[in-house]
Amino acid sequence: MFEKEIHVLEGTFLSDTKNFRRVLLSIADGVYMTDQNRKIIFWNRACERINVNGNPLCETDHCPLQQCMVKGVPGDKPVLVRAQRRDGSRVIVEVSVAPIIRDNGRVIGGIEVFRDATLEQEMRETKASFLSAITHDLKAPLTVIKGFLELVLTGDAGSVNETQMDFLGSALEECDRLSKILNDLSDLARFKATEFSYTPRLLDLTSLLQQVHDIFIFETTKKGLTFKTAIPQSLYVAGDRDRLYQVIANLVSNAIKYTESGFVYLCAKASGDKAIISVQDSGIGISRDEHGKIFDQFYRIDNMVTRKAGGTGIGLSIVKKIVAMHNGEITVHSEPGQGSTFEISLPLAAN
Repeated sequence: MFEKEIHVLEGTFLSDTKNFRRVLLSIADGVYMTDQNRKIIFWNRACERINVNGNPLCETDHCPLQQCMVKGVPGDKPVLVRAQRRDGSRVIVEVSVAPIIRDNGRVIGGIEVFRDATLEQEMRETKASFLSAITHDLKAPLTVIKGFLELVLTGDAGSVNETQMDFLGSALEECDRLSKILNDLSDLARFKATEFSYTPRLLDLTSLLQQVHDIFIFETTKKGLTFKTAIPQSLYVAGDRDRLYQVIANLVSNAIKYTESGFVYLCAKASGDKAIISVQDSGIGISRDEHGKIFDQFYRIDNMVTRKAGGTGIGLSIVKKIVAMHNGEITVHSEPGQGSTFEISLPLAAN
């Protein structure tokens, strides 16, 4: 199978099948190939060294190798996955996939190339753990300070005049602002600690979107906003529920935060082979020259409203990374004073 169906340029060193096979066997990255039925037909020594036991190929149609074979195109980018060695220990590998295609264009199998990325991931997790520990240690004294400020403001520590009330109120607002910053940093630490691929699972977005609505309806009502939704009866994608909830909840939270009057609109639909999720608002809007920048880590639009609302500019950068992990795209349509619409496109999955 291997000798008959792997093609290289004629007249080169690799046109000799034995030489081609020898190269694959000797390279440091793990390589294995499958036929169109996902039966392994070749693997090299590095494949055995990195993951001696071999991983059973995922049995669903959502695994990256199967998807690239169906589509007839290589994977968009390498992904990180957890694999298992023969002794039961775990190894983190960076995986790239591509179809094997005959000259006539017919897909006859797939190839997966991977390397051990355990050390890199461990360093990433160490950094994330340090950040998480720092934010946790800062939250404890901040909670105490906020508690005492509230006690004084309520008069439990004695009478407070109007000027003192103003000063203490400002201090309490700054405590709330710092608390939000620490929460953002905690979110970043958790994401960095688990920034690897996962096994996609069939997910109905309908229940997830309804959950987002139920969580935020009180906040929008309290602020005097109308929270409108248009949610289909069923809309299936392959993904991680918790991460996709984090994406949509972040966009709805931002819409509420930067909208003083009017509405927030959450809707979803199927369009071709994509699921389209939109979060629209009647808020302050975003200038066109900042549309690309808002997804950069720590970038924040600098105006009176955003300074008052606070934040670190972490949320949207995480949103974009999660969407990319799901082979999706996120775009923004907005003008200053005209509100904003964030649109997420994800591959549809058959239920």
